[in-house]
Amino acid sequence: MVAGVLINTDPAKTKQVYDRLKSLEGVANITAVFGRFDLVVMIRALDLDAGSKLIAKIREVEGVTATETLIATTVD
Repeated sequence: MVAGVLINTDPAKTKQVYDRLKSLEGVANITAVFGRFDLVVMIRALDLDAGSKLIAKIREVEGVTATETLIATTVD
């Protein structure tokens, strides 16, 4: 499973959240962005269950105020 997790943070804790997320297994890439969200995190997991557990860990990080997850699919 591949997904993008769009993250809002407490503005004073964005760097702290960024640094913490880098250490989570399954986090493939993190990008700070301007706009409605503060960070975009690409994750990889074996299946939906493992992905859900990783997203739960992301949501528990101090300074994360909201997330929105976009699960990748194919277009045929």
